[in-house]
Amino acid sequence: MTRFRSAVVILAGLVLVGPSVASAQITPPLGVAPPTSSPGVPAAAAPPAPVTVTTSAGDVTVIADRMEEVAPSNLVVATGNVEVTKGTTRLTADRVEINRESGDTVAVGRPLLYDGQDRLTGDRIDYNLKTGSGVIHHGEVHTSPYYRIAGERLERLGEGVYRIRRGIFTTCEDDPPTWSFRAADATADLEAAIYGTNASLWVKNVPVVPYLPFFAAALRRERQTGFLAPRFGDSSRKGAFTEIPFFWAISDSQDATVTLDAYQKRGVGLNLEYRNYFSSTDKLEATGFFIHESEVRGTLNRGWWGLKDSDVISPGFVLKADINGVSDDAIFQDYADRLHFRSAQRVESNVFLTKSFPTWNVVGNLFWYQDLTTRRPIELYRLPDLRAEAVRQPVPIPGLQSFLYEGQASAVRFVRELGSDGTRLDLHPRLSRPISLQGFATVTPFVGLRTTSYDRTVVGERTTADGATVEKTRDEVRTRALSEIGADFETRASRIFDVGGAGNIDAILHTIEPRVNYTWVEGTTFKHLPLWTPGVDDIQPSSTFTYSLTNRLRARTVAPEGTEPARWELARFVLSQTANMESTARTFGPVTADLIVDPNRIFRFRATGSVDPYGHGHAVQSTTTDLFIRYDPIVASIGTRASQPDKVNFLQGGLTAEINRYLVGRFTTNWDLRTDTFLENRVGVDARFDCYALTVEVVTRNKSENEIRFALTLLGVGSPLASGTKVGPGGFGAGTTGAENRLR
Repeated sequence: MTRFRSAVVILAGLVLVGPSVASAQITPPLGVAPPTSSPGVPAAAAPPAPVTVTTSAGDVTVIADRMEEVAPSNLVVATGNVEVTKGTTRLTADRVEINRESGDTVAVGRPLLYDGQDRLTGDRIDYNLKTGSGVIHHGEVHTSPYYRIAGERLERLGEGVYRIRRGIFTTCEDDPPTWSFRAADATADLEAAIYGTNASLWVKNVPVVPYLPFFAAALRRERQTGFLAPRFGDSSRKGAFTEIPFFWAISDSQDATVTLDAYQKRGVGLNLEYRNYFSSTDKLEATGFFIHESEVRGTLNRGWWGLKDSDVISPGFVLKADINGVSDDAIFQDYADRLHFRSAQRVESNVFLTKSFPTWNVVGNLFWYQDLTTRRPIELYRLPDLRAEAVRQPVPIPGLQSFLYEGQASAVRFVRELGSDGTRLDLHPRLSRPISLQGFATVTPFVGLRTTSYDRTVVGERTTADGATVEKTRDEVRTRALSEIGADFETRASRIFDVGGAGNIDAILHTIEPRVNYTWVEGTTFKHLPLWTPGVDDIQPSSTFTYSLTNRLRARTVAPEGTEPARWELARFVLSQTANMESTARTFGPVTADLIVDPNRIFRFRATGSVDPYGHGHAVQSTTTDLFIRYDPIVASIGTRASQPDKVNFLQGGLTAEINRYLVGRFTTNWDLRTDTFLENRVGVDARFDCYALTVEVVTRNKSENEIRFALTLLGVGSPLASGTKVGPGGFGAGTTGAENRLR
């Protein structure tokens, strides 16, 4: 048997070695399997069958119209619709030469190399089946989801890794591309990033940025260290400015964004955002802004900072911190962007330590703040504020389980520089007994005690040097004792209305919920108490009635068989008022109303109001209205805030409209109706195309500052613009997110 095989091999070799190469398809020896014809099809008409070629790199599958082998050079030549496959690598071309000994493969004539999920084309592809290295001449790489890399020479260094000479990088599909980065030398890891030197930015055939010493961009990575898309603009107060953010992917659970801010009329600043997500329940965020005002007379160093921390120490044991600070009272007005921060009246800091039990909650709090409206040190801190609260629960005494008890206790140390400070202890237990009135209503009488002790006694007032009036105290303990007796009455009536599918609503549940409370408070020592917390320190003897009437409409949609209907609150209307029977000046307090209408989940309306029955000429004390509309492609909102007599009269509005798949318009306004001035207006346009987006925003502020901002975002090389979508970090080497597909 061995001799027969040797004879076949020798005979095949003699046939292959000769003055000319055979011009017909032959049976290749040495591991090359012969082609076979399909059953019932003549050999001449049979489609090419896969042939296994044994090489030093292992077996390779080849499909071709014609195959030849040159024995002395151990060379297999395949022509016509050639397809060579080894593992996840597939090579197609018009002609392919394979050196079985070295594994060197040369493909010409429309060569195409599939490297995993990446596709490479070029004039010629040299590929080594053994090492996986190779060269694509005048080639181009297409890698998901939208990256294109081209160059005069692409040298494959390993799986998905290429060295590029005179390369081009873009995510545009047109030719020449709308934008592209060109680099003399670059390296691309198709699973990570591309970076290069001696680069330039081109728009079509025009080099808009002729020289960049270094260029990098992330590929198929959600988080990658690198520069984000810069932002530019011009401000009437700060001059031309540039914001250049850099994203640092420190680890899988933490990252940071550092932004260099340069202002023509102010100086150079730095903005920092740090995030560390230890787990789904434990996270830490730190922010900060610092600027060296080198362009301002009397150079200053200014800034703000913040720290947020949330830690679940154990089940029910939580630590939360929100610490903030500013260098001066005007820093937000000068450098904050949004009106919410520019108009902030104070900066607060809180540290909470909470322990929850089945029937108790214990909270320790440190609270301090900085008042931004005055230079006088009038801040009143609570360092610390310790509280314990028992939720309403049955009395744990046999025979008394029908009685309920609840209570609150607190110990607070008040600290401040200007004005009275000291310590307050407060204990407030209450006992109640719900009584059902034949199931139609419930009456809950209650009795409570309250003891509040202070280590200070107010003996008068004094005026400071700058004209402020503050309490004058002495170190003397003072205790106020209160007793309270009262009752709660509440009932509920409901009815279901069959709508019959109108507006896709099957039925509406109407409920009426009246509630009445009476509380009588009496006690001793109501005078000479420090006023630290309104509602606690200023309690007086009283006999009050409070009523509220709540109307609710709940809707249920029509649901096909086997599906669950949607349920929501269609409307709610609440009226309430308090009357003090011991008050000699004003018996009845203001009537308050709250209306919410949400008819079809397209628009939602809410209005609140307060009417003083004794308000001659100014009966309406305050009103608010808010209307929100979402009807694709439009999202709109408008709200008003008003109080009498003419203290606040404010209108806010916003509109976002997706004009088409390429264009989104945005507008917001903040209008002081009392003075007929616009505090801030913003008009913005987002233009989104296949491989880039441009945003322009104009901000006008009354007698303050006007700005124009713009940013160009390149798909795959910066944070994409997507209306209503918060996009994660991305940029020059900072990976991309799925939201970028909105640009395409």
